[in-house]
Amino acid sequence: MNHITDVSEGHTGSTDGTLEELFNDTNDTINDSRISFSNNFTKVSNNPYMKGMFISISNHKKDSHDIGKNFKKQYQSVLKAVGIKVGRDDIHKQHGLPSRATINRLIDKGIPIAIAGIHDYENEDKDDGITYQHTHILFYNIHHYLPNNNKQLASCINRVRATQGRYVGKKFRRDGVDVRPVGTYKHYTNEEFNDDSFYDYLHNPLNTPNRDCLINYISKNRHNPDVNYRLTYLYHNKNYLPVDLSNRTITTN
Repeated sequence: MNHITDVSEGHTGSTDGTLEELFNDTNDTINDSRISFSNNFTKVSNNPYMKGMFISISNHKKDSHDIGKNFKKQYQSVLKAVGIKVGRDDIHKQHGLPSRATINRLIDKGIPIAIAGIHDYENEDKDDGITYQHTHILFYNIHHYLPNNNKQLASCINRVRATQGRYVGKKFRRDGVDVRPVGTYKHYTNEEFNDDSFYDYLHNPLNTPNRDCLINYISKNRHNPDVNYRLTYLYHNKNYLPVDLSNRTITTN
């Protein structure tokens, strides 16, 4: 089993495991407590996912159209896994970087932001000779809803992996999803950004596309650079989130 350890918190991410019992995502017993983030949101200052959650999905026999049409569902599923139930109609999806004001507003209100990229596989599928695609997604601002206890955190990350498993395809459903904190993926261990500079970080694919950083990795279709799949940005477009308050950093004054 391939383990990736975040030494800052002792949290271990895994690229292998048996998740079959988690794929039946039918638990809807989440307390629908609508919190106004502008008044009652308390930021987390120490969590291994402070710089984001990086999800890689080894899609099986999926093309870019199949993948792209599921992005809203995937955003919805990740939020549900961490205790937030949102309607799909309340999820905004766009190609092209949102404005600085929008990104900063989302960060200030504690609303998770997702940036999704599509990559070609290096080789054609051996069965039908077609080159299929796979997915990478960066979630930022998600750490506010993750438990700080390592055991509870590991369980939460397993739920995230399980909810994303349905988008893999049948062949690799068990172990086709990898979830880990930003800063522990391969050599991208020195990502320099925070809430104040995150918007500038997102400009790297436009301003410094050759810089060695995670957002550029997500942006580039390195196995077929002549084909450019535009990044997709997603976020909840309301000023509140229905949150399960257990193990969360929400206060109700």
